[in-house]
Amino acid sequence: MFLLLPAPLFAGPLERSVVRILALLLGDTPRLAAEAPWDWVAHGVLFALLAWVWCGSAARAGRAGGVLLAAAGAIAYGGAIEVFQMLLGYRSGEWMDLAADAAGVAVGALVAAGIWPRLLR
Repeated sequence: MFLLLPAPLFAGPLERSVVRILALLLGDTPRLAAEAPWDWVAHGVLFALLAWVWCGSAARAGRAGGVLLAAAGAIAYGGAIEVFQMLLGYRSGEWMDLAADAAGVAVGALVAAGIWPRLLR
């Protein structure tokens, strides 16, 4: 799907995401402090809640495939939001936002499936 969109839509957001990842890896904390990661935290928390709700009924029914399908749908939803933000022009889609969405979905799906409490023991 991403290959069908014009490359200029991805150049800026992808470049900013790569710079942020490098700043994290190289320990450039002043740069990251200027770009507070609260946006990523918000993405992760909101998508954890979304995944918990979407995966909950399949998890209660004991359907692992349903949990995986709901989690994949939540990640696809996050990806669609980021792509549409790139297309709008006045918003910017970010790859790191999508990564935060996916991490939140993983946590939410694990909580919904009851796996997370077992991992903490």
